[in-house]
Amino acid sequence: LDKDVGKRIDAHCHELGLLVRPLIHMCVMSPPLVITREQIDDMVEILRRGIELTMDDLTRERLWAG
Repeated sequence: LDKDVGKRIDAHCHELGLLVRPLIHMCVMSPPLVITREQIDDMVEILRRGIELTMDDLTRERLWAG
């Protein structure tokens, strides 16, 4: 499996407006201490979409069978 999964997720999230820090196969988020529930929901939704887009990429490239 591609070891740059975190970087792929980061790239998709960045395009969608969320900055995450890729760390091998993980994405680290550092939200502010003062954040609204709506902002958290938005952040999680963007991360979810970034993961879905990455899964699509890996499937299309035949690196993951899903």
